[in-house]
Amino acid sequence: MTERRLFAFVLAGVLATTGCERPAKVPGETDIVVSSVTLEAAPGSELTPDYGPLMDRLGMRPKSLVLPGRYYSEFREHEDRRRIEAFWQNYGFFDVVVSAPQRVFDEGETSVALTWTISENERYRVGEVQLKQAPDEYREALAGMIDFASGDTEVDVERYRLLRRDMADHLRREGFGHARVYSRGFVDHDRKLIHFFYYVDEGPKTKVKSLVVEGNVKVPAETIIERSGLEEGQPFSWNDRFDGEFYLLDSGAFASTFIRADVDTKFYVPGDADDGGEIKDEQIDENGDLIPRDLPEAVDVKIHVVEAPSQQLRVRAGVELDPTRIDTALGSRLWLRNLFGPLHHLVLEGRIGYGYLYRGDTADPTGLYGEALIRYLKPMFLTQKLDFRLTARFRDDLYPGFHLREVTAGPGFRVALLPGRAESFYSTGLFFDTDLLFRWGQQAGFPNFDAATRDAFELADEDTYLGGELQASLIFDQRDNPVEALSGYLLALRSTFSPGGIDRWNRYLTVAPEGRGFLPLTSSFSLGLRAQGSWVFLQDDQGVPLGPRLFGGGAFGFRGFGRHRLSPEVVQCFDPAGAACHRTPVGGLSLAEATLEARFLPPLKPYGAVVFGDLGGADVSANPFSNGVSLAAGLGLRLRFWYLPAAFDFSYRILADNELQKPADDPFGVFFRIGEAF
Repeated sequence: MTERRLFAFVLAGVLATTGCERPAKVPGETDIVVSSVTLEAAPGSELTPDYGPLMDRLGMRPKSLVLPGRYYSEFREHEDRRRIEAFWQNYGFFDVVVSAPQRVFDEGETSVALTWTISENERYRVGEVQLKQAPDEYREALAGMIDFASGDTEVDVERYRLLRRDMADHLRREGFGHARVYSRGFVDHDRKLIHFFYYVDEGPKTKVKSLVVEGNVKVPAETIIERSGLEEGQPFSWNDRFDGEFYLLDSGAFASTFIRADVDTKFYVPGDADDGGEIKDEQIDENGDLIPRDLPEAVDVKIHVVEAPSQQLRVRAGVELDPTRIDTALGSRLWLRNLFGPLHHLVLEGRIGYGYLYRGDTADPTGLYGEALIRYLKPMFLTQKLDFRLTARFRDDLYPGFHLREVTAGPGFRVALLPGRAESFYSTGLFFDTDLLFRWGQQAGFPNFDAATRDAFELADEDTYLGGELQASLIFDQRDNPVEALSGYLLALRSTFSPGGIDRWNRYLTVAPEGRGFLPLTSSFSLGLRAQGSWVFLQDDQGVPLGPRLFGGGAFGFRGFGRHRLSPEVVQCFDPAGAACHRTPVGGLSLAEATLEARFLPPLKPYGAVVFGDLGGADVSANPFSNGVSLAAGLGLRLRFWYLPAAFDFSYRILADNELQKPADDPFGVFFRIGEAF
């Protein structure tokens, strides 16, 4: 499939999803299609707020790629007028005037174009800002959450209201399970001011009175309570609640879990508008201050669980394209939960791929590859947070002109050192993993280089190798999304050690630190930075086999080269003039890849775009840039549909090992991938 056909195929799939039938008419609705909606400023006025988000919320709007169109209705016209007024008032324009819309019908009156005229008038400023009745030891922390002050002109009432939820969450995490915070805005029309007050009612610090489990079938209640980490008589905070939910979900036995306590709080659906909180008349004293609620310290706690299916099969397909190869893959995962008893799982995984190397001088441009895995899992092994696993895995990976085949088997452990952030559904927290594995590997079709070349590149003496290997990793993931993050960070340190000392048992130590960080600029724009390095140390005279050797490039790495092409190469020429030379990437002993990406990913939109710059280097010395720096830059398109996050990246390789690239060097690249960026 050519790059052009692949793009057309994806675009056709997108367009095919936009068709839908018209819903039933609402009272007063006509058959007149709304062709366009325009907002314009009255003479002498402006349109100060960014009203883009408002347009999708109007009752009358034209059809778009992702939203159905609406039909003209006088009722909706009045509703939209109030919506527009409320939108402007939210930003401090409390004297805004929205005139009746101008309607322009087509000749047959089958469609209408609407134009709203808006007079903003004077924008109000922030007057008094007060935090009332906050506990003394938490006053400073709560006051620090108020990010606006008296005199500010950039008013945003909705954002001001939502700060009260952050304050209440902070107190609940500190152990005040009943905590509430209310907000009120008082508009002074004469002085053109809005005063904002926050009222705190933290209640007593809470503890667990009783624990009950609901919804369990195969997993006993006492096991669920133990995994949650909650105990009767112990303090109960929102941190304890979220941690318990995290540990239960991380066991693999549950599809969902929710820990509820009989506290006097209110649940808010994320994204809903905020009204500042309901304050009853009896909660206000004669001075206008809040009367604290009389609430119990001990609370009943209920753990709601929904057990995951005992048998669950997931199948996924993938496509990846880069300047040198195209890959298609089909994979599956079968969960057999609680197969050998409660929290004794079996997981079977398989993946088969087909790669076609359409560029390069390899004699074997195609090949099947894949992997298979069987794993036994026992969460809560000996202690609450320690998970045990026993794994056997076969892997066959396609390289330019040769394959790497490996079999690994052995036990491993995983411990959650810190749970994920409750405010981020995707955050996985801090985990330590370690595995003690037996490894057998084969370099199938790997060129038979002479002894001098093997010594120079520290290649393994034999094409088969075996031995024991200790793997360990420490990963702290605080990203808001694992596919295209806009905020948060990820820190990782991975390492493997093989002691060697026996024939065909190679010695090596690999160390691979990685960091990813994301700086949100707006709700749609973010800067992403990734830097990762890998090194191989302690190699012996038998050389380093392909398994631990380092290859970079591709749609998931440095986008100046195809997959496995960021690597030291062995050049073999077969005529004295050097006209027929074969270049074989053999992997480095050091590798560095870094990316800076500006991301435009609008919330709830199926599209996005990025601008990126990539840097990379690989070498057989400890310095990955010994032979120079490689640099690439480009543009990318993001399509976020269903479970297929797709990315098209168009890159230009600026430098290759410090050499400035020219069009004759073929520096242009097109990359396509499905899956995580970084």
